Amino acid sequence: MQRILRGVALGARVGSFDLELDGERVAAILPAVDTAGPRWLALPSLVNLHAHANRAFAAPARRPLSLGDAVASVKREHVSASVEDIRARALQLFRRSIAHGVSSIRTHTDVDSVTGMRAIDGVRAAAADVASSLEVEVVAFASAAADPARRETLALFIKAVRRGASLVGAVPTLCVDPAASLDALLDAALALGVAVDVHLDEHLDATNVLIDRLVDGTVQRGLQGRVTVSHACVLSALPPSRARSLLDRIAEARIMLVVLPELNLYLQSRGEAAPQVRGLAPVIEALRAGVEVRFGTDNVRDWFFPFGDGDMLETGFVGAMASHVDDAEELTALICGGRRRIEVGDLADLMLVPASSFDDALARRPGGRVLVRRGRQVSAGPSDTSSDQALLVDAAH
Repeated sequence: MQRILRGVALGARVGSFDLELDGERVAAILPAVDTAGPRWLALPSLVNLHAHANRAFAAPARRPLSLGDAVASVKREHVSASVEDIRARALQLFRRSIAHGVSSIRTHTDVDSVTGMRAIDGVRAAAADVASSLEVEVVAFASAAADPARRETLALFIKAVRRGASLVGAVPTLCVDPAASLDALLDAALALGVAVDVHLDEHLDATNVLIDRLVDGTVQRGLQGRVTVSHACVLSALPPSRARSLLDRIAEARIMLVVLPELNLYLQSRGEAAPQVRGLAPVIEALRAGVEVRFGTDNVRDWFFPFGDGDMLETGFVGAMASHVDDAEELTALICGGRRRIEVGDLADLMLVPASSFDDALARRPGGRVLVRRGRQVSAGPSDTSSDQALLVDAAH
């Protein structure tokens, strides 16, 4: 079926446009028939490359004293959370994400000796409830209570992959021998035929860097293009020449870097005096080095972060301020899974925002958004019928 989105702004492009959709694809981009200025902005749908859905909304009023304090709180919670508790939390995050215009989310889902498969099963159940609207990518995440170097953690990874996890992850820094744990994580991914997303160097100690070892291990195992490093805050604390060299190596190994603006600004150096550094990886330098960079929301209203609502447009706004990414298409790629703009031939995975431009959308982050998946509207958008001009209509109209 051919349908049209009339009179929309398109990111950095000047003017107002009509988008013609043919089935699941964008068939044409034409100057708008209506010469009035756009009332809606069309962007590629938002993609959240780092979330913790099984923990979302679990502790909305709690302020962590530090990163270590948050880790300890999660360990205590793992004892009591049921599959249904986890399903309800994850479903709340997934539904909020859809309302914000998110079409895909990667969630780090705890596996350890206490939690077992409860988090995996709860998140998978919630994902099934929204499968027609949201793609959910599950990371089997060895939390602080699990060490990839232990045989029992490998057994948990195997069970989680059989249940549908497509990546494995961990926090090697919290293990007894971080280097050995990182190596074991990469070995597990290779043995199981899955990708890796590792929380690494989430600190500002320039004398303690594991990313070099991650790059070496990735290349040695032939895992190029299958590894993501999340956080990597230490890159901001390294001398510029050392950071540039390391970013060049990350790019050569085709390792993706996921930066978490809100969480790392909130937690780095927390519990000390006012922070003197921004606490997040240098985005501009990484992009210049050719590193594939993405943003993610990370924690939402839990023991690590008491704020957030799963809105990647909000994450883009915070990230733009903190990292000084000014180019509209670069920022779009950071929050839209690498898509810089809408092009003819693209899958019609789109987000419509009631805004006149990209900067207007960032400034206000308005609600009433519409998510389009494969050419089909999957979220309701505004109830105000005066705003209907940008919604999908049959081409005959």
